[in-house]
Amino acid sequence: MFACSKDGFIAKKQGDNPQLWTSKEDKELLKNNLEKIDWTIMGRVTHELNPNIDRKRIVFTRKVQEPQIINPEIKNQIYFNPDINQISDLENIIGKNSNVLILGGTRVHDFFLYIDVISEIEITLEPLVFEKGLPAFSFINFKDLEDLLISRNYKKREKYLNESTILINYSR
Repeated sequence: MFACSKDGFIAKKQGDNPQLWTSKEDKELLKNNLEKIDWTIMGRVTHELNPNIDRKRIVFTRKVQEPQIINPEIKNQIYFNPDINQISDLENIIGKNSNVLILGGTRVHDFFLYIDVISEIEITLEPLVFEKGLPAFSFINFKDLEDLLISRNYKKREKYLNESTILINYSR
């Protein structure tokens, strides 16, 4: 799940918090999705921008060699290095049948799109144009994402969340 500008950027620059520019409808959608899941997966910057000690989190970072608890007092938040550790290591931590919400940023999106294990993608397309910034994915242009997903047997649905914000859902 991610929100982005019409031109496919998830932030104007590193450290921008989408909560500052997304619609109230997107914020409500995120809140509802967070209530349904077991774990969230995000990058370190996303984790630092949105701290929450009550949520189970896997935080992608290159700062660790093996999965490591972030804070000994918070046992449900774990650093994970996707460059070194395997997807099976991740499954061992979260469980094979857990409901997981992938929150980004770019490298986290890249990892899961590349290994092709996502069953559903929700994109909130906000009526903004950034022209530059952090892309949703680094290895594919946002405008080409739909063709890739359709080629992987995702079905597309979309609806308006308000008069100008669109929710695009790809599922298989």
